Formats: sequence, structure tokens, C-alpha cells
Amino acid sequence: MRQWFRLLWLLCLVLAAPVFAQSIIERLVTPGPLSNAHARLEAHCDSCHSSFKKEAQNGKCLSCHKGIGSDIASGTHFHGKFGPARGGSCKSCHSEHKGRGFGLVQFSRATFVHSFTDFALTGGHAKVQCAGCHRPGAHFRGTPRDCASCHAAKDPHKGQLGRSCQNCHSTTGWKNVQGFDHARTGFALTGSHRSVTCLSCHTGQRWKGLPTTCVSCHANDDAHKGSRGTNCASCHTTGAWKAATFDHSTTGFPLIGAHASASCAGCHGAGNVNKHPSRTCNACHAKDDVHKGQNGTDCASCHNARSWKQTSFDHDKMTRFPLLGKHDAVKCEACHKQPPKVAKPPVECFACHATNDVHKGSNGTDCARCHNASGWKITSFNHNTMTSFPLMGKHASAQCQTCHIKPAREVKLPTDCGSCHAKVDPHLGKLGNNCGRCHDANDWKTKVRFDHDLTRFPLLGKHGGLQCAACHADKSFAAKGVACASCHEDKHHMGTLGTPAQCRDCHNTLDWKAWSFDHDKATQFALTGKHRGLICSACHSRPGDPAKQGAQCISCHRRNDIHRGGFGEDCARCHVTTSFKEILMNSARN
Repeated sequence: MRQWFRLLWLLCLVLAAPVFAQSIIERLVTPGPLSNAHARLEAHCDSCHSSFKKEAQNGKCLSCHKGIGSDIASGTHFHGKFGPARGGSCKSCHSEHKGRGFGLVQFSRATFVHSFTDFALTGGHAKVQCAGCHRPGAHFRGTPRDCASCHAAKDPHKGQLGRSCQNCHSTTGWKNVQGFDHARTGFALTGSHRSVTCLSCHTGQRWKGLPTTCVSCHANDDAHKGSRGTNCASCHTTGAWKAATFDHSTTGFPLIGAHASASCAGCHGAGNVNKHPSRTCNACHAKDDVHKGQNGTDCASCHNARSWKQTSFDHDKMTRFPLLGKHDAVKCEACHKQPPKVAKPPVECFACHATNDVHKGSNGTDCARCHNASGWKITSFNHNTMTSFPLMGKHASAQCQTCHIKPAREVKLPTDCGSCHAKVDPHLGKLGNNCGRCHDANDWKTKVRFDHDLTRFPLLGKHGGLQCAACHADKSFAAKGVACASCHEDKHHMGTLGTPAQCRDCHNTLDWKAWSFDHDKATQFALTGKHRGLICSACHSRPGDPAKQGAQCISCHRRNDIHRGGFGEDCARCHVTTSFKEILMNSARN
């Protein structure tokens, strides 16, 4: 019976556990004392535990540690970023009931990844010890992250620029100022201002109320000593003092040519002592005037601002003497020995070029009749159209003085060849002065165009290929006679066919050996019988006129007369030409 009562009593205790267990049973079964942080909860187990519900324990922790619960919910800080801390049980890292002196936060400082805290350690922070930022006894999560919380004591600005140090500085070093946009202050840093240190302008750590005018900082650098006012930006830029941007054209005197590169002091003097210099060229350049004032003070009438040597004076339009050819490259002083206002040079060629006149004045002073300004050797005189003697052949390349020994204006040359070429006339004047009948101006010895056929002796046969001197050895070309004997000595017939020999009766100009004399028709003595075929000299052996030679047989055959003249001299009464032995017995003839 007692045994059943004891069992019933234990059952009642179990059923009443939600009400009495924490104060009685769980106290009896506690694993050990709590840490110092939770010591006050040691009598209240239900602050951290729910009976028979281990999964509810994290909720108990976070109900007290609300900040960590917020980190987990937002995914920030260590508990919100580190996976095991975000999804695991709190007691897996933070064990309790280990005693009063046990630390709830257990981790390796050497391997801890600080980036899970939303504050990555960069630059100089990576070398700092944990205690340098996390004070003893303070929660790590509650450590401030703004620069000023740690570095306020070292802030050279003494808090004047606020607590957001990262706007200008970085963790790599305090002196490396970067990232700050100075344009937000209303004064953008341009040009050389970009490389200037902050304290160059913000002296004495003065960060507010600074003036923005150039002269407020650069008064000591003002080369003009205040003579041009305080608005430096009207001429200069932040790029460099020397790069002035003042638009000088607004003064009515635009800077063009070499003026654009001139220094301001070149005209305005040092310190701008001459605020309004004269605008005339001579006012500044009188000492540079090579004319020494002889051409007046209006330099711009000839010169321009690009260069003194580049003159803009239009000699062609502004004078009566346009500069053509080589005149255009001549220096002014080459002709203007004196200033133009004192003495103007003449416009005639001879006035300047008398010393260069190869004719020594013999052709007059009007050089332009033959020459032009491009060059002395380039003559424009047209002998073909301006005279009655066109220059043909070798005449075209002859020098003027070759023919014009005396000035052409004083002595006009005749146009016949002999007047110039008499000394070289091989005919010695015997053919007259009209050389052009046979010769031309290209060459004396070739292309002789005399037509011999128009004379009494046309050149036929082999005569056609002979040189003139072959017949006219003395080059007199006088008529020597048209008979063959005039040129050809009778060395073959030796006068047996007459004197002078009438060669053409038998021969022709094609060939001497091709003769064609017809003795039967041309004479009264027909060649018959044995006479036919005889050579001429067989009968004509003695000099004399053949026409006067006897026609009787006895004239040639007296030595052969066996009758010794007994039957007279008329051999033909009995004999015939075929043979002496053949006798004609003709009673009628007897």
C-alpha cells in the first residue's frame, strides 16, 4: 500500500512540474553555477530555459539580448553574417554553468574574421591589437565605428570638420588626403590648386569663412603690385601665372602675329607703369626702324605684326613699277638707295642695269625690247616677226653680236648671205651673193639643193652621183662646156675619132663600155663583109676627123694592093668586102 502511495506522490510531482519544477526539481538537478554575467538569474531558471523545450532556448536568449536578435534579423554585424551564429544555438558558442569566472565569449583572436562585424580592418587598422579599440569589460558589439570615437584626441582640426574623418582621410595614412570634393564648398580646385596642400590655404586650421578671391592668397605674388586691380582671374588661370588669358582685343588693340607672344611688360613696362601705351608702331619700334624714320612713322603701310621681314606693301598696285620676275625677290634697298620720299628710283631698265649691259649701250636703253625681268638670258625679242630676216637653222642659235657687230639701231645689216659669209665663201664670190639658191641655214656642206637639170648639162647616169667638186674642182662652178671632152681627156682614141672628140656619138653616161655607134647610118661608109666586126682603131688609127677620112678602099688597103696600082685605086670594081679572093667579073662594069 505504501509503495503505491509513493508512486502516486511522484506522479503528482511530475504533473505539477510546470508550476513547481523550476523551483524544486530543476534546482536539484542544476549542472553548476552560472557565470558572473548571469549570476543574478541563477534562482530563475525559466529566464533561460523552457521545460522540455530545448528549441525554445535561443528565443529566451534573444529576448534578453535584443541587439543580437536585431542583428540576426537584419543579417548585419557578426551574429547576422556568420552562418553558425545566425542559424545555430546560442549555447554552442556561449556555454553556461561553468562557474562564476568562466568567460561566455570564447574565440580565437588570431583567426577571427573581422569583416563579419561590418567593420573590415584595412590600412593601419589591420596592424592594431584588439585591445586598441575594444576596451576591457565592454561588449565588442558596442564598440563605436566612427573615426572620431578613437581618434578625437589626435584630430588636428579639433572637431571643426566634424566626426566624419573618412570624408578626407583613409586608413592607409592620415596625410594622404583623398576623396574630399572641394567643389561642395563652392570653390572647386582646378589647375595648380589641385596639387596644393590643404594648410597652404587653410592656415592655422581655419576651415570656414575663407575668402575666395585670388588676391586674398596671392597678393604677395602679384607682379603688377596691385596696379591692375584685384581681379586676377580676368587675365590669369589656375593653370599657371604666366599663361595669361586676357582678351586684349577688348582694348581695341588685338594682339596678332608676334604681338601675341610678346610679354605684357614689353609694352606696358615693369609693374604696368604704362597703362595706356600708344598704339602706333613707331611708338614701340622706333629703335627697330632700319629706315631711321626716313619712310615716316606709318610702319603698317609696309610691314605687319607677323614679322618685320614680311612686308605687305603692294608694289604692283601702289607704284607705277610692278615687281615682276626676279624683281620680286630683290630687297627694297637694292633699288631704293635713298628713302622713297627723298628720291624715287627711275623705272627704266638701263637706269639700274647699265653696269650689266653687255652691249655697252650700243643697243640703246630700252632693254625691255629684247629682255624681260625673268632673266637677262631669256630674251623676248622675236627676230622672225620683228625683222625682215627670220632666224632659221643655225642662225637661230647664233649670238646677237655675231652678226650685229655694231648697234642695230645704227647699222642695219643686209639680208643677203654674202654680206656675212663672204670670208668663208669657197666660190670666192664667183657665184654671186645669193647663197640661198643652193644652200640653206642648217649646214653649208649638206642638203645642197641646186638643180643641175635646169642647166644646159643635166646630170644623167653616173654624173648624177658625183660630188660637185668632182667636175668643179676649183669650186668656181663656172661653165666649162657641155662637151664630154671638156672634162674627159681622150686617152683611148687619142684623137683618132676627131678633135675634140665627140664621145656622145658612141658612148652614154651610164657606162663608157656600153657604146652604140651605128656606122652604117651615121656615116656614108656602111660596114659590110669583113669590115663588120672590126674595132674602130683598125681603120681609125691616125688622129683626125673621121668624116674627112677617105671612103675608097685604097685609103686603107694600099699596102695590100698586089697590083701595085696597076688597075687604079677603085678596088671595088673587082673585089668585094667578103674576101679579097672573091673577084667580080662584071663586063658591064668593065
